Amino acid sequence: MNTIGIVFTAEFMRRIRSRAFLAGTLIGAAGILVLTLLPAILGGMTSSSSKNVVLVGDPALTAQAKKALAGDFEVASMLPRLDQAPTAAFLDAHGKAVAVAVLTTHPGLRVTVYARDPSQFRESFGRDLATVQIGLALGVPAARVEASSKVPVDVHDVSGRFADAAAADAAKGVAYFFVILLYLSILLNAQSIMTSVAEEKTNRIAELLVATLDPSRLLAAKILASAATSFIQLGVWVATGIVGGRAVTGLLAHGAAATSGAPSPLGTIDVSSGEILAFLAFFAIGFTQYGVLYAAAASLINRTEDLGSVAGPLVIPVIIGFFLAMVAMNAPNDPRIVACSLIPLISPFVMFTRIAVSSVPVWQLVLSLALNVGSAALLAWASGKIYRVGLLLYGRPPSLKQVIATLRA
Repeated sequence: MNTIGIVFTAEFMRRIRSRAFLAGTLIGAAGILVLTLLPAILGGMTSSSSKNVVLVGDPALTAQAKKALAGDFEVASMLPRLDQAPTAAFLDAHGKAVAVAVLTTHPGLRVTVYARDPSQFRESFGRDLATVQIGLALGVPAARVEASSKVPVDVHDVSGRFADAAAADAAKGVAYFFVILLYLSILLNAQSIMTSVAEEKTNRIAELLVATLDPSRLLAAKILASAATSFIQLGVWVATGIVGGRAVTGLLAHGAAATSGAPSPLGTIDVSSGEILAFLAFFAIGFTQYGVLYAAAASLINRTEDLGSVAGPLVIPVIIGFFLAMVAMNAPNDPRIVACSLIPLISPFVMFTRIAVSSVPVWQLVLSLALNVGSAALLAWASGKIYRVGLLLYGRPPSLKQVIATLRA
């Protein structure tokens, strides 16, 4: 077996058997499962009585208001008048309502709300009761105003990719889910490589390794082993998210939670094979780029306490890429976003998001892959040189001039 194979096998088995890997994988899967269950849990919490209100006023007026409020509130009871200002006990006695709305019509419609949480009602009540107000002003039934104010809108995707707006929203949910996984996996595993290299150097294990192994092969084996364990971890997380998301989507569609209107953050979890391939490709590229950078940076430190100061600047492009991906969900074809999707280090986040939510021209995808593969090869070459020298460099950290000289050598 060649050198890379031997080191890869040893590093892979060490990582796959470590408690940190097993704990991280299980905790991550549990966190994703909780995330997928939140819509059903929160929907159940808000579906019973948090929308109950009591209407007070003329019966004809409250009847119109009840129909107008049906989209956002449940009317627990309608009373002709109030004898005194309502209290929390009064609300509990009337269906555990969250508010009492007193309706008057002098002049026009006016609503006075006594609520448990006043911040919830000003805008929602005003919006829902606008049809009643217009009906009173024009002398026509509120139902007629509401019927006339509804405009049917059919939205179609010019690319033909999405059947309707719901499918487009679901694609954004899937993109968000995968971008978070991409962000966490690249960042956590690249830092794991950094910690491993730093520990080997500070414990003087690196001296023994370099005495028998080519440093470049050692670095390549470490990156490959970490990437392999990362793919296993990602597979567990993705499978958990898809299975859990589909189960929750079914509950929201057919169970009692469907009436709450709480959407699943992962949409319908309809993931195409093309999106999976794009995710894996850009994960592999992004992981290679950041992995070699983190390993090279770790080889330059002399104390594990310095890891934070060295890792800080390397986290910045990851954060930038993540936030640009969030912007790309709503403007995937903006020229500035298109340009960012071609820039190495941030491209894996931005280009994948564009692929998930829009139809990316083939030439842009090919150009992005070519630029990122080329930059990964360049970073691997530069990092390999730094890694070769840094492992045996003890004492004061090297200056910038020494690093540049190393790259020129």
